[in-house]
Amino acid sequence: MHVAGFDSSDEEGAEEEGQEPLPLSWLPLSPAYSSAFLGLCALPGCRFKDIRRNLQKDIGELMNYGIQDVFVFCTKGELLKYRAPNLIDAYQEHGICVHHYPIPDGDAPDITTCCTILEELRNCLESSRKTIIHCYGGLGRSCLIAACLLLQLSDVVTPQQAIDSLRALRGSRAIQTIKKFIHSSSVYMQEKLSLDPFTRQ
Repeated sequence: MHVAGFDSSDEEGAEEEGQEPLPLSWLPLSPAYSSAFLGLCALPGCRFKDIRRNLQKDIGELMNYGIQDVFVFCTKGELLKYRAPNLIDAYQEHGICVHHYPIPDGDAPDITTCCTILEELRNCLESSRKTIIHCYGGLGRSCLIAACLLLQLSDVVTPQQAIDSLRALRGSRAIQTIKKFIHSSSVYMQEKLSLDPFTRQ
């Protein structure tokens, strides 16, 4: 049965029949959230070069995981390029709440946008909503945001420790824009007292 809103390329046939499950990594957030994890993955439904994923199957997997919220960091241009132009509509049709913050590939968000994303992430986590974040490969922008979340949740975690945690989880290519991350995290650490609504008293 075809589900409205999915890329018509999903109907191209048997080539996706044997596709591997969508690789999903779970980042532990203890001790701030003792039982909470944040999911990270690559772009569901991606059909680019040698990647031939089926959007309907990928979202079905996310539904089976009980995903309630998804943060998407791909731009609309990227969704077109990677042949998943209807991804956001497809999420919404399945009752998944979408938080779309387009960040150009290779860039880091400005401090205000970063703090907004972190606030929404924490709202989801504190409401016990099962949440994932993704960009294209699940290595750059997604890991950068996840690392900033680790920094926000702890007064003792350093930027390098956050990088190491994400690389242990997602591989050595995680957080590809190191210089931008170090700059963003340094600015973030300086400004979080004034911008972070969750700052400890």
